[in-house]
Amino acid sequence: MAYLVLENGMAFEGKRMGAKKDVAGELVFTTGVVGYVEQLSDPANAGLLVMQTFPVIGNYGVAEEDTESAYAPAGYVVRSLCDTPSSFRSTGSLNDYLVKKGIPGICGVDTRHLTAVLREEGTMRAMICDEIPAAFPKEEKVPIQPCEKAVYPALGEEKKQAVLWDFGVKCSLTHALNQRGWRVTAVPFDTKAEEIFAMNPDAVVLSGGPEKADISEEVLKEIKTLLGKIPLLAAGLGHPLVAKALGGSVKKMHIGHRGQNQPVFCTLDGRTYTTSQNHGLSVDENSLKDKGEMVYKNLNDGGCEGMLYPSLGCLSVQFDPNEQVLALFETLMGGDR
Repeated sequence: MAYLVLENGMAFEGKRMGAKKDVAGELVFTTGVVGYVEQLSDPANAGLLVMQTFPVIGNYGVAEEDTESAYAPAGYVVRSLCDTPSSFRSTGSLNDYLVKKGIPGICGVDTRHLTAVLREEGTMRAMICDEIPAAFPKEEKVPIQPCEKAVYPALGEEKKQAVLWDFGVKCSLTHALNQRGWRVTAVPFDTKAEEIFAMNPDAVVLSGGPEKADISEEVLKEIKTLLGKIPLLAAGLGHPLVAKALGGSVKKMHIGHRGQNQPVFCTLDGRTYTTSQNHGLSVDENSLKDKGEMVYKNLNDGGCEGMLYPSLGCLSVQFDPNEQVLALFETLMGGDR
């Protein structure tokens, strides 16, 4: 027997899975039907308790090559855990993966009820525990994992060279850039703007990362130093970081956008795209009117999902960049050197 306890006093009984330890964190839900391995390795989920709204999880096992990063959520919540996976790609069960990665979880809870509670009351802290606690532990920031400088060559003909500023990058972003003929050099998040200038890249890509990370004012100053001097593409966490660097307003959302089915309208071509998102922060486009314009809008709530800063050569989006976004940024960059 285990409990999922919410900070509003509600408690749900369930069964332990994964690592056997108590954990606390902000409880969020994701609406994805597939992609649980990607969710369990998405840097944006670091420090969070992630709940799947889809009722049965683990049915196709685990394929390690689907892992996006070394990050992991604080905990995992599902309705029904499948312990008999079936897939030719599977190398093991989801529960074994959770144990290996040290991720505690709980199954057998009413995730439909939980989702309704979060939609009504908003995102809140929760605990996975064996006994109902008298109080919640203090919330802590998530450290950004250090990385070594690394080069990822273009697939096929090399067309562009980019520096990837790594705040918690997903492997899929690096691969998408490589597929378009970009040679990508990843550098740590604490790299100075001067060091990036010295590398003489065609562009800089500001990656996503943990929203619970403690980003210093010094890092924002370095981002501002680059803006207007070299083309910059920001994705995920990079979107609000650029906004903050420019003095814009960023606020916490009621429940966030998490899933592979978020409809986003692009004002530039009048088309709607189905995007993959995982964020709980929202940029106030009105606070940046003198610097840029909102070009991607969430059709569910009208929120800002992307800003274009033409005079600064910058495009920022709060979803996984699709082909249209990458093509738009290449147009913003101009021709070859």
